[in-house]
Amino acid sequence: MNRRVKLLFIQISILVLLSSGYNYSVNTITASNPYIQYFGRWDFTDHNAPSHSWPGTYIYAEFEGTSIGIRMNDNFCYYNVYIDGKFHSIFHSTLSGVNSYTIASGLTNGQHTFLITKRNETSWTKFVFNGMILDDGKNLIPPKEKPVRKIEFVGDSFTCASGNEATELGTPADVNKVTNLDLGFGPLTANHFEAQYQMSSISGYGMVMDYLGNVSGNVPLYFDRALIISGNPKWDFSKFLPNVVVVCLGLNDYNGFGGYTNGTVSASNKELFKTKYHQFITTLRNVYPGVKIMAFAAQVDWILATVKEIVEEEKISGYNDVSYADFPYYTGGYVNNGHPNVVTHRKIADRLIAAIETINAWTLAVNNIPPKIVKIPSKHQFTVYENTYTLLVQTDKYSTLRFSTQDKVYDKMENVFTTTGKNLHSVTIPCQHNKEYTLFVRGADVFGNKMDTSAVINFKVDTTKTLLNWKILGYDDSKWKTGTAPLGSGNIATNKTHIAHVTTAYFRKKVTIDDVSKLTGLGFLVKRNDGAVVYLNGYEIQRVNVPTDTDLLYNLFATSAKSLNSVVVINAASGLSKLKTGENLFAVEMHSSSNVAEIVFDSQLFDSNNKIVFKLGSDWTYYDAGNMPADQIGNKTTDVEDEPRPTDFYLAQNYPNPFNPETTISYTIPSNLPDGKAGVKGQTINVTLKVYDVLGREVATLVNEYKQAGEYIVTFNVETCRGKSLPSGIYFYRLQAGSYISAKKMTLLK
Repeated sequence: MNRRVKLLFIQISILVLLSSGYNYSVNTITASNPYIQYFGRWDFTDHNAPSHSWPGTYIYAEFEGTSIGIRMNDNFCYYNVYIDGKFHSIFHSTLSGVNSYTIASGLTNGQHTFLITKRNETSWTKFVFNGMILDDGKNLIPPKEKPVRKIEFVGDSFTCASGNEATELGTPADVNKVTNLDLGFGPLTANHFEAQYQMSSISGYGMVMDYLGNVSGNVPLYFDRALIISGNPKWDFSKFLPNVVVVCLGLNDYNGFGGYTNGTVSASNKELFKTKYHQFITTLRNVYPGVKIMAFAAQVDWILATVKEIVEEEKISGYNDVSYADFPYYTGGYVNNGHPNVVTHRKIADRLIAAIETINAWTLAVNNIPPKIVKIPSKHQFTVYENTYTLLVQTDKYSTLRFSTQDKVYDKMENVFTTTGKNLHSVTIPCQHNKEYTLFVRGADVFGNKMDTSAVINFKVDTTKTLLNWKILGYDDSKWKTGTAPLGSGNIATNKTHIAHVTTAYFRKKVTIDDVSKLTGLGFLVKRNDGAVVYLNGYEIQRVNVPTDTDLLYNLFATSAKSLNSVVVINAASGLSKLKTGENLFAVEMHSSSNVAEIVFDSQLFDSNNKIVFKLGSDWTYYDAGNMPADQIGNKTTDVEDEPRPTDFYLAQNYPNPFNPETTISYTIPSNLPDGKAGVKGQTINVTLKVYDVLGREVATLVNEYKQAGEYIVTFNVETCRGKSLPSGIYFYRLQAGSYISAKKMTLLK
């Protein structure tokens, strides 16, 4: 083609494009545009790139022009697209990275509505929405108000409508392609009532365990997450306050309990299911005050009978906010390995709609049951061995706790717990040696129901004694068992020392280090299953396959069934300062993944020069009595160390973390303060502890004064920070004492 012909061809092409109304430029709308309405659980850590992983996420907007497109980072999901309230198409994104997609074009030039709903599940990852694309010069317009009514659906693959558009009984080639949540019983029910909906449902998971019997596969464990795949950020329950929560769980528990195999479920497993169900109902009441709860039982006789008992027990306890409904097995109405098809979902929705219509669902449920204290330190007098005592109390519902030194009604009590307002409450009490203290505690819930009797805490103080924990060097383990690792109760093909079949086993080993100054690090190899927590001289170094956001109790299960082969690195950033020349103690607690799993443990320690300190198969002292080792009492005047002594500067990780609105920060000033350092005056040193945001701006000064040697605890409350509250996010706290500087990160989640 010669140059003249080529130019003529380009000119003709331009004329054709111009005459067809083709747009050369577009208006890109950011995801943070206030006219975009988001529904379901989204993570808005990046407001211009919100992400999702729960099912039931959808977006609504109203716009001008002839076309609409979207920008997203999603190469997996299927979406239903509705234009002007009518089904338009199924959109399937296929490209990696952030890409632009045309969703609808050739529309009449005017105002339109746009709704895009996710059809399938994506619990194994997350995807990102990056904005919309409109015609050049066109914009979003203010949308209609969101529906006032709200329903949340908590469930499994039935609730997720898994494979409901499939035609075969077996596994479809692509179950996501034939899943259409819009035609599941949840959205069908919500649409009937013209309500917003939110899905807190995960296929394969139950109330207690998944369909294979893994206790880490339960929906309540993930219920507080903004994204299924990550423990942080936490979901802000105030963003969506439902009128009704429909709970449809039990099918996977029934399978995990062996119900489909054996035809029955043991009495102990039935009680476990009922206990967890009651606990979850309490969680729903706490995060959603006034919510109506529909316990929706699915088609299996055992589930129908057990869930009905749970609801009856709630009513006997005085709660009338829980109702029962169920649906039967519909012969011939199942596809995708036993999941309801579209017709069956319609039938299930009709039963649920009829049940909701009987409970006056759109008015708040108000009860007159006062809170109960379910956990206090002791009903009898006990002894405190420090000059401060942190009182921890747990209530059965979200409450505010007060206390006094005299028995009074709630409103007359002078003191409020420092951390309160939810289930766990704490306050630190200053103590004096050889004195006795009696405290009276009462609480009130969010409805104003107040306890009419006090819980009584009575303790005495003896600062000449100390409590010795099993994780520290001075603890007497002479009555523990000993054996050669690998230790275990499992049927493994190697020589081993048998331990009892327990949920958690505890291991100790003393190690002598000739010269700590010559070490730059240690490697602690943990082998066998299932979860491990490693301590050095009483300090927790790392958790492996164990939940990080919960207390380390005896009955805490490992995150999953897993054969471990992990190296815990101990260096300057993670515990090396806790190592000392001479004798040290390594302690490990091993957690099984379920009450039927078995523990096996072995370990090896090597230094930064690859020198083996102790090898695999060496001797350990262990405790497998079926409970946590009890603390022991020792004299502070002896050589027994109750905790690592303050021989070096130390800044601890704040607790709790993440936190809201308050957290504590502890730090240590050593006794061997050298003269001549900047800021040192005799036995004191100038200490500053400050908090900064991610941009390095100072937001709080917690300490700025001379301090003597010792261990200190500081409280940081964001609600009183310089007269104004701080937003959620990452913050840093920095300790400077003379030439010593240390900083750590903490997370505020509201």
